[in-house]
Amino acid sequence: MLQRGLRWLVGHRQAAPLLQTLAGQHLPPGSTWMPAQPISVSSSSHLQPDKKDYSLPNASWSPIMVEMYNELMEKTVDGSWTRLPGSWRSMQFIKEGDLAKIAKAVPVRMIEDARLFLRITEVEGLGFEYVIFHNGSEKKCVCLFQPGPFLEGLPGILHGGALGTMIDTTLFMTAYNSANAVFTGTMTIVFKSPVILGSVVRLEARVTGTEGRKVFLSCEAQSSDRTTLFAEASAIFLQMK
Repeated sequence: MLQRGLRWLVGHRQAAPLLQTLAGQHLPPGSTWMPAQPISVSSSSHLQPDKKDYSLPNASWSPIMVEMYNELMEKTVDGSWTRLPGSWRSMQFIKEGDLAKIAKAVPVRMIEDARLFLRITEVEGLGFEYVIFHNGSEKKCVCLFQPGPFLEGLPGILHGGALGTMIDTTLFMTAYNSANAVFTGTMTIVFKSPVILGSVVRLEARVTGTEGRKVFLSCEAQSSDRTTLFAEASAIFLQMK
């Protein structure tokens, strides 16, 4: 039944544009859909990602989000905190030497149309609106996250998987910038309270310890006024050899 459904989808005229988008390539009439072919790691111009900084305030940010952003920006003046640019692809913030090490551990394939999952929509305010600040001396990150309507679970409520994605991202940026760890070993999330779409979530992650290549971290997701705990998490990330 699944095969018949896929064959119908491939041959259906109205489905062709969708399949072309998913495949990232032109589909000749009657052809069988195939995924975009991966290519080798390359610095060629056609693989250069969008250079826009997606962590700057835009018209979709609420006044609370902007206020909290400005407060954190004030902490960057003395150099203790750093605002991490909002990237289009991971290759924008992973150092070249680290990318080479990752390629030794797992197959690294650069696909032309790839983007970070958090950048799945280009329209401001519909998906993941966020900015992350890092404190090197304290080995922690603070993330401001405003979920858009495309992240709905229950009516008007943020999907738990979307919050989990934002927690994972905050943990990763903390692990990478504080301890050069890139691989998620384990992550446990305990959800405490629902998040209303359009509200501001403050996530704070920190390194709690190390053991060999293992980096231990914790994270809390709270309301903007820090009176409501939405979720708490613990994780182990692995450093590269």
